[in-house]
Amino acid sequence: MDPKWKRSLFEVLWPNRCPGCNALIGPDKVVCDACGEHMILEHDAVCRRCGKVGCICAKRQFSYDRALAACAYDEDTIPAIIRMKQSQNTNFAAFTARILADRLRHGIDFGEIDCVMPVPMHPSKERLRGYNQAALIAKEIAALLELPYREDVLYKEKTGKAQHELTAAERAKNVDSFHIHDIDLSGQRILLCDDVLTTGNTMDRCAFLLKQQGAAAVIAAAAATTAPPDKRSSPSKEETP
Repeated sequence: MDPKWKRSLFEVLWPNRCPGCNALIGPDKVVCDACGEHMILEHDAVCRRCGKVGCICAKRQFSYDRALAACAYDEDTIPAIIRMKQSQNTNFAAFTARILADRLRHGIDFGEIDCVMPVPMHPSKERLRGYNQAALIAKEIAALLELPYREDVLYKEKTGKAQHELTAAERAKNVDSFHIHDIDLSGQRILLCDDVLTTGNTMDRCAFLLKQQGAAAVIAAAAATTAPPDKRSSPSKEETP
């Protein structure tokens, strides 16, 4: 079959849709113009130390050294995140990875990066979903910045519930399911990627483990970051499917 016919048939059977509003978009786009404009979070709106819209550095210190986020977790991005988590549309991963890569490429305070890693997902859950969304983001960033991509370092044991189904206290305890292989990371500056930065517990745990193996610095990169509870105008991650 002619490649052009294959592409046309694919577009008819599986049309490309905006992850935000679900509208049909061109084959070379990842979001519609309207959603793309509303989703992007200004770089300076995020604390570059904790990665939150409302800085929480005075209340807590994290094992990661710097942080950045592409979007706020709000009414504009929640539909896209849910579609990504429900294996319906992965465009949000590509969209946010491009934003994060651009900010890292032009950032003056992130320094050199040696490799890119995702927050791991248990293999059984990854098989069920079809992918680890954090890995989709990390792979895209690694490709855009021409950096090594690694997923042989961190791993996750199976737990009874997913992070978003737990209370803040339960989430803090649940991160003990993240572990690291005995791999020397001496002097490495690592970009650690995840889809949503909520409490910061997951990123903190993974960064702690990476530093135990010798990592010199860990930069946390999230597709979306939540505002502090007292400033949220939309459901928190714990309230989403």
